Amino acid sequence: MGNLTNQKLNEKQTRKRLIDTELKRVGWLEKYIKEEVNSVKSDFKNKNYILDNGIYESGDHYIDYLLLGEDNSPIAIIEAKRYSKDPQDGRIQARTYAKDIESQTGVNVPIFLTNGYVWELIDEKGIERKVSRPFSQKDIERRADLFKNEKSPKDLEINSYIVDRPRSVQIVKRLSEHFSEGHKKALIEMATGTGKTRVAMAVCDILIRSNYARNILFIADRTVLVDQALNKGFKKYFIDEAVADLRNGYNLDSRLYVSTVQTLKNGDDPLFEKYSPGFFDLVIFDEAHRSYYDKNNVIMNYFDAIQIGLTATPKDEVSHNTYDLFGCDKGVPTAEYSYDEAVQDGVLVPYIGKIIETEVLSLGIEGIKLSDDLKDQLRRQEQDPDLTEFSGSEFERIFLDDKTNELIIHQFMKYCYRSDDSKPAKTIFFCMGKEHAKKIKKLFSKLYPSYSNDVQVILSDMQRYQDEVKRFEHESEPRIVISVGIMDTGVDVPEVSNLVFVKPVFSKTRFWQMVGRGTRNFKACDHPEWLPEGDKKDFLILDFKVGGHSNILYHEFTPTTEGKPKKDTVSKIFENRVELLSNGLFGENKEIITEKVIESIEKLDNESFIVRERLPIIREIHENKFNIEKYISELRNDILPLMITTQGENPKISSFVLISEKLYPYILENKLDNIEKIKKFIIYRAENILLKDNLEDVKVNRESIISIMQENFWDDLTFSKVDSMIKTLAPLMKYYTKIKGNPIQIDAPDVILSVENYTKQISENTELKEFLENNEIARKIYQGIGISSVELLKLEAELVKLKPEISINSIQNIYKKDFLVFIREMLKMKLDNNPRELIELRFDEFIINSRQYNSKQIEFLNLLKKVFSDRKHIELSDFSKAPFKDENPLDRFEFDELESIVNKCNNNILMK
Repeated sequence: MGNLTNQKLNEKQTRKRLIDTELKRVGWLEKYIKEEVNSVKSDFKNKNYILDNGIYESGDHYIDYLLLGEDNSPIAIIEAKRYSKDPQDGRIQARTYAKDIESQTGVNVPIFLTNGYVWELIDEKGIERKVSRPFSQKDIERRADLFKNEKSPKDLEINSYIVDRPRSVQIVKRLSEHFSEGHKKALIEMATGTGKTRVAMAVCDILIRSNYARNILFIADRTVLVDQALNKGFKKYFIDEAVADLRNGYNLDSRLYVSTVQTLKNGDDPLFEKYSPGFFDLVIFDEAHRSYYDKNNVIMNYFDAIQIGLTATPKDEVSHNTYDLFGCDKGVPTAEYSYDEAVQDGVLVPYIGKIIETEVLSLGIEGIKLSDDLKDQLRRQEQDPDLTEFSGSEFERIFLDDKTNELIIHQFMKYCYRSDDSKPAKTIFFCMGKEHAKKIKKLFSKLYPSYSNDVQVILSDMQRYQDEVKRFEHESEPRIVISVGIMDTGVDVPEVSNLVFVKPVFSKTRFWQMVGRGTRNFKACDHPEWLPEGDKKDFLILDFKVGGHSNILYHEFTPTTEGKPKKDTVSKIFENRVELLSNGLFGENKEIITEKVIESIEKLDNESFIVRERLPIIREIHENKFNIEKYISELRNDILPLMITTQGENPKISSFVLISEKLYPYILENKLDNIEKIKKFIIYRAENILLKDNLEDVKVNRESIISIMQENFWDDLTFSKVDSMIKTLAPLMKYYTKIKGNPIQIDAPDVILSVENYTKQISENTELKEFLENNEIARKIYQGIGISSVELLKLEAELVKLKPEISINSIQNIYKKDFLVFIREMLKMKLDNNPRELIELRFDEFIINSRQYNSKQIEFLNLLKKVFSDRKHIELSDFSKAPFKDENPLDRFEFDELESIVNKCNNNILMK
């Protein structure tokens, strides 16, 4: 943790190592810093400062730090305490020093109180608050000038060029009064299309003219919103001001700034910390409702500024945390203007909804009921039609189905609003995914070729996709854009008159943002010729129900539940480790988890201001790590929020660690089913890594990886085993590559070739060849006699001993090849039948047709048949797990009957 956490600093050390470092960081030069200034004997008016000479007289007061302006006049004082003291201990004496200065100069200078870790400010108005670090010389001087010349915002006229709608004027007036009362935070909730940006600009104008603000920063987390604030906000209404876009780099020469959150925060040396905390007088946060917006509120806590949050989200959707951040009670924003109110005022238009239901979208597809042609189509994609079943809610997996998409397009063309030239009015399709969007475009061209230029796909990975967005906004073509994500929010095309939902949207926030694409009224439209009958009184939503889900019905009538802000993976890992410590670990288990917690703490960025404030408790925990269980509360409340400062962890590694470390509580609680799930996850990834044995890292760890894949590793699992496994596998996870779907569908030929090469390698392995020639079970397969499930598992166990990659799980999940087919290929047998089909025929013969079952029982047995033909083995315990658990097998069969069925599966059904 460095020297800071290993020493108890006295006041002199605190000044030299902590306070002086912070002053230097924000640009202070030594010549403008005076230490130990006698506030009684100094002549502040004439800038004659008497320093401590070691001779103390009764009544003398000494200022720890006197900060001077460029003209050497006093502009601030710092009262320092040793690191272990509360900065507030120096509050009264600091106020006395400030009064000494004011009595001579008439100026009330700001006061900084600090112990080197925590900084607090008493400003010119006497308002006290915590700050992240001291301000730069220029920022203190600028703020002093603002304070000297400020006026009450509520007394100034609102600029009618910026806002003229009655409700917008009312909101700006409300904000003016709010800030005149001394508040520094506000939350504005305005429905999309009611003029949030213009209201924000009008508030900026008021605060600039009243000398409450000079430097202003507008932040959003999406480029399109930043562009909107830049071009339709600052540049439009402040034409005489230089505007800096921080996405283009660091800048100190402007007064108006825009940036994305990512630009400010990313990197080892974040851009926002290059500015003094006092550089911005006003910071505006767009989309302030987003829970992942500025996690842990680092930017908000860094800048000491008036802060305004903007959101279009209905107030019942905004989290309690967001209200707290902007100083509001839950459900009571500083100012609001809802969609319903705006419709009543004629500012926005209502929507007309059509909820459309199709058989496939709502009920799904079952392969066994398809026509022979469609079954052949599935087989060509190596999908077994008898095993293929998609519910409507899973439709994104099969959204390349032409017939359903053609039906969607026909329904759109039947109901859509059209302009006077008979073309569809401006339209946005919200699609399931990128391939779905491309398919819709292709089918549009096929079904309505005359509209080819009017229909365009806009996706984030398309080069210069913004060009198409601009054409959609300013030109007649395209009329219809098909998109995934890009058009959901922030795109302002008032003429949009049709919205088509072909995807379920479960977030109310996102849904109402998407609806907001169509809510603009006629006055906002520049092109009436694109509108239905040259006017816009409402707009149309076509809501295609997916899996029975209607977006309109769901979001209009489903009550809101507040979600919790999501933590990043590194924070979750740390939180889980602390939770383990709270369960009373002892011995080796405690040592292992303690080591991991301390390791996480040592990765913190000590240069970050939010870490700096917690260094005393970090040091204390570090020094008392053998009794770390006494610090559970501090680890949760003080250290956990700091985990966001750790940099550079590969997400594949951290996600692997997160999942693997779930084994620790499962071991303690003896949750064998859960351990089994994690085991499958780990072995799958280990097999994936093992295939990359051309890499030196994999070669070196090959034996360790293989040992982890063995069953005996998982017997009597301990914390020590898990720790060793994670240390071996986690660093290798950067090489993990997800294999999606069937390899035949993957464009990259090396994936398919690697399967062929792998099979060839196995066939020519001398040891394996000798094993196959002499193994009785393998000989049965070769001779066509067939083997039972029990025999197949014995064969698998022997093969895994020779080569761990040859398991049913790895062959079927990684190579997407039936294990029996794989064995037959190794034996160089002719592949004249499908093993799964043979298993299912035998299943019908020995089980389903062996007695009279009722319809519910047959339904369950058909599910069992599918699972057994895939897994090649079944246990009674499997019936308590997915996919059987929800089918309640004991409600359909007696226990003895289930036991008999399992025995028949494993012993009577021969596999070839």
